[in-house]
Amino acid sequence: MSAILKFIRENHILAVIEQAIAKKKTRLSLNAFEIREIPTLLYSCTAVEHLYLHINDIPTLPGQIAQLTNLTTLTLDYNNISALPKEIGNLKNLINLNISYNPLHQLIPEIGNLENLEAFWCNRIGLKEIPKEIGKLSKLDTFGARGNELKTVPDELTRLKKLRWLTLEYNHIEYLPRCMDNMEYLVHVNVRQNCLKEFPASVLKCPNLMFLQLNHNQIPRLPEDFQTNEIRALEMIDLRYNPICELPHQDHHLIRYTEAMPTALSAQDLASSSNGRGLAAQALAANATALRLPAVPAPRRPDALARELDPDGSSIDDSEDWENSVNSSELDVQYQSDDERADNEAIGTVLPDLSRYASTAN
Repeated sequence: MSAILKFIRENHILAVIEQAIAKKKTRLSLNAFEIREIPTLLYSCTAVEHLYLHINDIPTLPGQIAQLTNLTTLTLDYNNISALPKEIGNLKNLINLNISYNPLHQLIPEIGNLENLEAFWCNRIGLKEIPKEIGKLSKLDTFGARGNELKTVPDELTRLKKLRWLTLEYNHIEYLPRCMDNMEYLVHVNVRQNCLKEFPASVLKCPNLMFLQLNHNQIPRLPEDFQTNEIRALEMIDLRYNPICELPHQDHHLIRYTEAMPTALSAQDLASSSNGRGLAAQALAANATALRLPAVPAPRRPDALARELDPDGSSIDDSEDWENSVNSSELDVQYQSDDERADNEAIGTVLPDLSRYASTAN
């Protein structure tokens, strides 16, 4: 980038921040600005509640971020952040946090201090261990840690009584905690593409469970006392690509062993399933409301990023699997008002011409 173009871009960022300060904006979108260092001026935006910094080149998140005490949404995904500051635990009002696609490798214990956190995404950060402090996030509704290096799941995770959406796919997990029945609000559990050696029987005791994705694991059999009658909301258990599929097994109308969908239901099963679908629709709607997202988000990832990522890096390629991950751009679209969008466009109106001039001048 030429010196002139860099100057233009940096001043554009400062202008956006200054405008946010002057108008006491509660929403500030700085995503995809090629930011390499967070401007100190940002920490003066004390009114901001929703801050979007995803898809940049930020290597360090300063502890000064804790000065933004009103933050409820913070997106940092798709950056180069290698460590989180301990001060992040002081963001007591934070509800939505996305730190996915950063070379973090670990979660600091202070994450457990985010007492109001409801949605937490840490996909593909090289995570080898979920800290026990995760159990302190009593309001957590959604937790995603897909595409990491996890081998175990701490029992403390089962303390999350309000957790409904759990995705741990593409890890190396061999066993799930045996007390997951404590998580009575669980709706969707995705642990596909792991190394599970046994069926997680305790999950079947979660009364609101709808979908259990266990495909591509090492599960050889169902539990001896296997039954799904008590889970009225259950829609499907996916067991494709497990050893059980190659061995004699009992067919079940809610279990998917092959690419074909489960066999046809009896009249009694159909009635039960219809009720389940009603509950499913309610749960999906409730989750969308909780995250302030559309029921079925549309992909908005930049083409360049899409080409760089592994096919399994995003759920947007699979329409049946969209709920496993939330793209920050979706949050951004939901939060940015028409007036704010117009203001930002007004600030950047001259950038294309200046950029072309800078390129030729260089």
